[in-house]
Amino acid sequence: MIKKIFTAILALAIIGGCIAYYQWHKPHQKAEDAQGIVITAVELAKQYKADEKAADLKYLSKVIEVSGTINEVDKNQDGGSMLILETGDPMAGVQCSIRDKNKTAAKGQNVVIKGFCSGSGITGIALTDCIIK
Repeated sequence: MIKKIFTAILALAIIGGCIAYYQWHKPHQKAEDAQGIVITAVELAKQYKADEKAADLKYLSKVIEVSGTINEVDKNQDGGSMLILETGDPMAGVQCSIRDKNKTAAKGQNVVIKGFCSGSGITGIALTDCIIK
């Protein structure tokens, strides 16, 4: 009886180890590899302002392709570029953290940015791991 219990525990431990190994070494999803939801920065801000929960269900943790005009260029905490897209509301810009630290753009430039939506915060809607198309 004890031998059967030990065998079952050992089998579960091996299966758990295999699952953990797979999850640890699973390739990281990149924005450029996925089909993004196409939307303008103005429309994205309107949807989040109207109903944040519904917008989160639609966009949170998904790849989105946002087009708009750069309102501000800044640096994020990692030293990379942070582009803030104009939405018509100074308290609700779309903040895009650019993956490539050497890539930047100029204020007033029209861009299409593809990244993962991290939801809405105090300073606006956040996109992470972004690329400029």
